[in-house]
Amino acid sequence: MDRRTFMASTAATLAGTMWKPDKSEAQITARSTEHHIGRAPGEMPFRQVHLDFHTSELITDVAADFCADAFLKALQDAKVNSINLFAKCHHGWAYHDTQVAHKHPHLKIDLLGEQVAALRPAGIAVNYYYSLVWDNRSALATPEWRARNKDGSGLESGYWPWMCMNTPYLDQVLAENEEILDRMQVDGGWWDILIQPPNGCFCKWCVADRKQLKLSDSPDDICHHNKLVSLKTEKALFDLLKAKQPHAIAFFNSRLVIGISDELPYYTHLEIESLPTGGWGYSHFEHRVRYCRTLGKEMIGMTGRFHKSWGDFGGFKPQAALDFECMNFLANGAKACVGDQLHPRGALDPMTCKRIAHAYDRVGRQEALVQGKHGVADIGVVSSLATSPNMAVQGLPASDEGFTNMLVELHQQFDVLDLGADLSRYQLVILPDSILPMPSLVEKVRAYVASGGALLVTHKSFLDEKTNTFALPEIGVRVEGPSKFAGEYILPLKANFPSVEQDAYYLYQRGLSVTSAPGTETLAVYGHPYFDRSPEHWCSHAQTPFSHATDEPVITRRGNVVYCANPFFQSYSLDGEQVQKLVVQDLIAMCLPRPAIRALGIPSTARLTLMEDNSGETQLVQILYAPYERRAPAIDIIEEFATFTSGRIEVRRAQAPKHVQAMDVVGRVSDVTFDYSDGYARLRLPKVAGQLAITIS
Repeated sequence: MDRRTFMASTAATLAGTMWKPDKSEAQITARSTEHHIGRAPGEMPFRQVHLDFHTSELITDVAADFCADAFLKALQDAKVNSINLFAKCHHGWAYHDTQVAHKHPHLKIDLLGEQVAALRPAGIAVNYYYSLVWDNRSALATPEWRARNKDGSGLESGYWPWMCMNTPYLDQVLAENEEILDRMQVDGGWWDILIQPPNGCFCKWCVADRKQLKLSDSPDDICHHNKLVSLKTEKALFDLLKAKQPHAIAFFNSRLVIGISDELPYYTHLEIESLPTGGWGYSHFEHRVRYCRTLGKEMIGMTGRFHKSWGDFGGFKPQAALDFECMNFLANGAKACVGDQLHPRGALDPMTCKRIAHAYDRVGRQEALVQGKHGVADIGVVSSLATSPNMAVQGLPASDEGFTNMLVELHQQFDVLDLGADLSRYQLVILPDSILPMPSLVEKVRAYVASGGALLVTHKSFLDEKTNTFALPEIGVRVEGPSKFAGEYILPLKANFPSVEQDAYYLYQRGLSVTSAPGTETLAVYGHPYFDRSPEHWCSHAQTPFSHATDEPVITRRGNVVYCANPFFQSYSLDGEQVQKLVVQDLIAMCLPRPAIRALGIPSTARLTLMEDNSGETQLVQILYAPYERRAPAIDIIEEFATFTSGRIEVRRAQAPKHVQAMDVVGRVSDVTFDYSDGYARLRLPKVAGQLAITIS
């Protein structure tokens, strides 16, 4: 059975077995209100809260302090206009009156119902949250529905056992969601933890499924089957939601990875969960938003108010960090969402609300500036996850983290691409370090290069390691094997790299030894050490010193294709060597002589983005300056915004602007002087104290 037949069969099965509520039961609790907040493209709320409420049955005073009026006022004071509220948590408990699900044993009120009834008439949108794979109560009650490892043991993540969405558990999930949608009017459904085990589920349903579909237990077939199960789940819940409440939005969390395009029919928008101090790091959002904005859906960025990660009671993020993260969402074309967790007794934390209010006061002032605008990108970078997918939503492969950090620090405007991307939109395409030579992508890149597009390839991208040949002959080099020494040096030739001082620079990661084909120009060469460090041969404390220059190429150019034999992007993530960034800066200038924006004298730790409206006549430059410091293992902290007093930008546009205006971090507006020549509006920046938005029209 092929995938399409499998999906059709699954849908038919669900249609025949889906639980139908008794109408008298559905009427026991009246709908909260028939009022609904309209949804249309471009109208997702800007100021959202995701309110966790994972509450153990060991806690007995659940919602004892909840007051609907106080709850509403706290959110209004915090300037919130949309919220995700809990229908069912990871513990498996429901927080509303129910004839189908299992209400928290110590919850005496219809908490979700009262929350919906209070907020929606006041204009605050309410999406209900429902935990899918993590459901502790169901795992204990129906262990046969758990996801299974190959040895038959149940799969767990920390405290949370995994359920399998390919078992009759899905019928229970559909029944519980149908009851919610029959009982109360909502603005959307928000489903969490939709993940099948990356190594495969070996419950009896999944084993039988793969056998029927003639799928093996190979990694590729497991990945394919996991995708089918996820699509089945998404379709069933999305169709149910739209049948009951057609206006409602829909989002499935834990799935927003490179290559999600085939799941987009079941998403009304995309939400990028990215808590910088909770394991994601500050690079994660910068990477994911530049991918998501290529997919044609509205975007929401989600951070947390926590010092670390979810459920961090008593841990509070500094105000400057929360402000920066929310403003950075807007600067990249996303709306803002702050994650919080409601105390078990049901009262919102006053200090948290105060900090959200401060951040959302700034967001509110920027909404009109970013409305109707989209990100501009000169460069498209193919993610290594496009050819080697995985479900790691909280981490980036080293090469992806390296190119993200490097290009953000260089103030380059770029998108992150999957296999379906339209390369013709970009002046420069980068294949970083390890992009596999998948035939469809190779043909797409070959056509792009033939049409005049510039290409930067590094290390083993498009290399067939069985034959040591590149799938794209236009690269213009032949691989001889690993570099001759493990500890090589690079000598960038001064004429090609004006940003780099002439010297021999150590390459911390090993590259390849290559020879150039006729017509291929050498831009940088290897320098050999005296010998490789070993127990028999060593010198001083670390690498062996530089011995002599060679004519062996490290960086080459053939027409509009540039190649680097070293994994520069992976190395930048692992080693952070500035010279690699400066080399890439000069290579980009070589390939991209007329970028959309040039930043001159702006600190590398400042974030700079360019957006425009559909006509291209109104442009928006956002500059954010809040450098972070490593204050604890794996935690980068922002405690204050910073200031710089000089800098210039040059923005490419078809005609001279009529007006240039800047808005600072507290909302003060001033005119900016400019001149226009050679197709660029040239601006000297006023003082940037943390944040500056410049509108060019």
